[in-house]
This record gives sequence, C-alpha cells and structure tokens, in this order.
Amino acid sequence: MKNQTYTSREEPPRRKSQSMKIWLPALLLLILAIFLIFSENKTTSSKSAAMPTAEPGTQDAFELLLYSQLPELIQEAGQTNWSLDEVQFNDDNTQALLWMAESEESGSDVLAREPQIVLALWDFDDGNWHLHLVEDEDFSVVFLNSDFKDLEMASRFFPNADPKASPGVVYGGYKLPWKAGLEKRITWSVAHSSCKPKYYCTYAFDFADGTMFEIVAAKSGYVYHWRDTCWNGDSNCTNSITLEDRSTTPWTYQIYLHLANNSIPSALKQEGTFVPQGTKIGNADDTGISTGHHLHFMVIEESTLDSCKNYCFGRSVDITFRDVTINWHAGTQGGRPRLESEASWYGGQGQRYYVSGNGKLELPYEIILFPVFKESTK
Repeated sequence: MKNQTYTSREEPPRRKSQSMKIWLPALLLLILAIFLIFSENKTTSSKSAAMPTAEPGTQDAFELLLYSQLPELIQEAGQTNWSLDEVQFNDDNTQALLWMAESEESGSDVLAREPQIVLALWDFDDGNWHLHLVEDEDFSVVFLNSDFKDLEMASRFFPNADPKASPGVVYGGYKLPWKAGLEKRITWSVAHSSCKPKYYCTYAFDFADGTMFEIVAAKSGYVYHWRDTCWNGDSNCTNSITLEDRSTTPWTYQIYLHLANNSIPSALKQEGTFVPQGTKIGNADDTGISTGHHLHFMVIEESTLDSCKNYCFGRSVDITFRDVTINWHAGTQGGRPRLESEASWYGGQGQRYYVSGNGKLELPYEIILFPVFKESTK
C-alpha cells in the first residue's frame, strides 16, 4: 500500500471506527482482573496466621540476608570496600553463595580477581541466615556439606589439607605471563583468600588490565591439562591451561586460570606438546570464580596436584620473575610482585603496575618500514 500524505490545511480522511477492537479486549482484561482479585482474597482468607519470620526464598528473607545480616558481617570484618558481585541459591532457597568483590581504596573501581566467598545457610529454628567466611576454621567442612559441594570452586577447599609442598624452596626462571613491553597491574598476591587453607594460595598472583589480554607462557613446559569450552563470563565453568615443568625437582605445574572461550591455540590442545617460554597460550577472561577479566597464575609441586577434574589445583609454591625487580631473591635472580597494601603487613616492597620482559619487544611499524637516514656532510 502506498503512503498517503496531507498538508496542514487539509483534513485527513476519516479512519474506520476502532472502538470495537479497543473496548472488547479491555472488557476481557477487566473481567480477568476481577476474577484474580476475588481468587486471591479467597486464598488469603483460608490461610492460617502469618509466621513471625518469613520463609526462605521470600522477599523478606532475601532482604534480611542482603540488607541486615550481610552488612553487619562486612562491618564486623572491617571490609568497607566489599560489594556484592553475585548471588547463587540452591533449589529451595535455603542456602546462598555470595560473591563479594573488593574495590579500590578510593571505592571507585572493582578489583578484577577472585571474590571473597560467603556461604549463607538458613536456620528454621531461629529464623536467620548463618554466614560463613572462607577464613572460618570449619569453612571447608561446612561448604562440602552444603548443596554447593559439587561446584567447581569446591576444588579450592581442602578440609584435610596436607602441606606437602617443600617449605622454603623458591623456584625461578619465570617471566611475567604477557607480551614484552606491555604493562598490567597486580590485583592480588600474598593476601589471596579464595582458598582454604589460605596458604594454598599465598604464592598465587592475579593480573589484570581491564581487557581480555593475551597470555603467554611464563616458563617453558609441556601441556598437561587444558579446557577452553566454557562460555566467556560463565561463573560455574573455568577455562584453563596447565603446563608441566620437567626441569625442576620435583616436577612443577604452571596453572593459568580464567581463560577466554576457545582462546587456547589449536596446536596446544594436545597433551605433551612442548610450549616455549613466551608462547601465546590463551586470553584472559572471567570464566569461573572471578569478578572481572584477569589471570590467576600459580605454580604447584607434583605432590599437591589434584585430579584436574575441571581445572588443576594444589598448594602454590614460592616463585620469582626475572623481569620483576622488587622483593628480589638472589638465588633465582628474580623478584616477586606484590601490592603496596600487602607489603605493609607481609613485608618487602609493593607496587601496582609491572612491565613484562617475556619474549621479544615488538617495535612500532614506522620504525621498521620508514628508517631515518642522515644526510652526508662530506
């Protein structure tokens, strides 16, 4: 049908009456509304007296958790920079898993790293949620008896941990796991509290720059385990790659967590493939337990390596990076990244930003393509 136009001086043609089309549906909606109102009143009147405390899963219980008990817990823990990043409930809403993100000291930007975990369990007897932090002595036991025990993150909690990793041993030869010349920031190191016992993550590092940056091998090794089939941002699925280092005694394993979907090069998707230092092994994302795009990097010994059901994990060991100058270890000729806030209580030095020396420094194209020649004065 062609468009019809008219000028402001002309009266538009009369349209056919639409009254029947309008009032019939309106009447039907009115009848339906009246029916629902009377049905609701009938249902309400047949109920017994209201319970003094709302059942879990209702808005009242949810508000009690988020607006009363959780703020009280945060205040008691002295964590003024915590904010709620994600909530997961079990099927009947009697248990909740809270992901607490931490912001900068200024309170502006959320740190991209693993969240602090709070497990909330509803108690029918006292009508309250009981909140459990990872730092609680019995957290691993409580978590593994909850409805969340089958989640991937359960591999971080060890109720009967046996600290088999060699105490006092420092491994070296690593370089920061991104391309040479580029700068990233550290968002967590010795303060890592996403594991139980906490010392399993003491020597783990979280690196971020707000992007899905390219990750390269911190040290040469052989592909031991990999997965990059999780969708980007999937909270319950973690992409990773683990490299086996046979040059150390005992053998050690480099674990790279939170990779992006399908970002591991196809040539590396084969167990036993040799990976030279500086080789691309994937891209950072926030798959799994994460508050933003970042890389979780740690090295573990063979004695604490788990079954790698979803991703590999174990007790982190002390390592140094040859392109880090602070917290220097003369024996391995390398340093250790650390936040200023962590150095204030752990010791040593701290800084936020680090420049990688891993691989060849890529020069700008204009330098390569357009060299500058000086005119001869002879």
